[in-house]
Amino acid sequence: MSNQSNDPGSSASGDLSVVPDPEEALSRLRSENARLREELAALRADQDGAGDASRDPSGDAWHAEKARGIVYADGKSAHSAKSAGRMLAQLSSLSKDRMKAGRIRNSREFEDLPVPSFDEAQLEADFVRWGYCLVADAMTPEQVQRQIDRIVDQAAAESESNAAIVTHHDAAQLVNNLVLKGAVFRDAVEFKESAAQRGPLVDRLLTKVMGDGFGLGCAHGSIVHTGGGLQEMHIDQAGLPMPYPPYPFGSLIIWCYSDFDLERGGTYIVPGSHRSASGATRYRDGADLLGLVDAEHGLVAICAPPGTCILTDTRVLHCGGRRTAPGTRYAMRCHYNRHFIRALHEQSNANIHVPDDVYQVLSPRLKQMMGITESNAAPLTEMSATRT
Repeated sequence: MSNQSNDPGSSASGDLSVVPDPEEALSRLRSENARLREELAALRADQDGAGDASRDPSGDAWHAEKARGIVYADGKSAHSAKSAGRMLAQLSSLSKDRMKAGRIRNSREFEDLPVPSFDEAQLEADFVRWGYCLVADAMTPEQVQRQIDRIVDQAAAESESNAAIVTHHDAAQLVNNLVLKGAVFRDAVEFKESAAQRGPLVDRLLTKVMGDGFGLGCAHGSIVHTGGGLQEMHIDQAGLPMPYPPYPFGSLIIWCYSDFDLERGGTYIVPGSHRSASGATRYRDGADLLGLVDAEHGLVAICAPPGTCILTDTRVLHCGGRRTAPGTRYAMRCHYNRHFIRALHEQSNANIHVPDDVYQVLSPRLKQMMGITESNAAPLTEMSATRT
């Protein structure tokens, strides 16, 4: 409300409020009503299918559940611990179809989507709202070049030894287990400034996402030539049981060694597909994921220059993008998990087997991240005690 000068005949202190005209008051009430309706709808969605038994004064619902027995396996119970994997089937071939139809746009075309930044508050806001953020100049040009040189050498050696993992009809190569293949990668994985100048910032952001002591799921190099890189749409915690809590189980980060955009094979993403404003997950039985992809910005290709670090929420819909431009795109992808999740990633054996010579040079933090803090240790006290 606007103000006017004090009325000397009034007992009120300060300026007096001016009563708004009817149109202004009506507009304000409509706005407030719309906001309250949105909050009510969000609360109803959050409560959908949850907690009804606890409000049943007769206990009949609990009797029915007890009689049903243990039925948490997929497809057994209405409250089953089902994963999001089967829901994602409705998005099969979507990335390919939309790419061919020219329906994927560059993220730079939208003013509200994340752009590279080193402002920590802005990065947090982007991560919360859109499910990803872009750390600007996370690596210097020199640091990027050292990473590229090492990954190219390693990829060539694996090709020469017939150990290369090639996809997309030889248009892409995956270089797995980078923590075992060079100090330059290990230092980046644990965010040392010697390998990534803004590593400490990335570390702080990931700690806010997952808490202290988060673990490493995988760290692998991605080499994409013209025609390679396209994946199916997915989320990185699809195998975990639903309903999801209002936070992610992990974060995939991508160190961009090359330019990312639509033509160069930048990651496709559905901004904001990870959660609602109330924190509720988008993934529920019967969820219309296709409608989610069609909302707001649709499917976009992340735009970022070399040296950028992309942090993603494991619930955000995304996939690898096809490179149509000449040349090659280089990147390193690292998946981190909350400390209580023991990741057995299909793209990493590093957490299962570490050669002795590499184990000796791993830092204490990397050993903790990989879950290998003990190796050939002496038996525990109660096991080594003298037996009678």
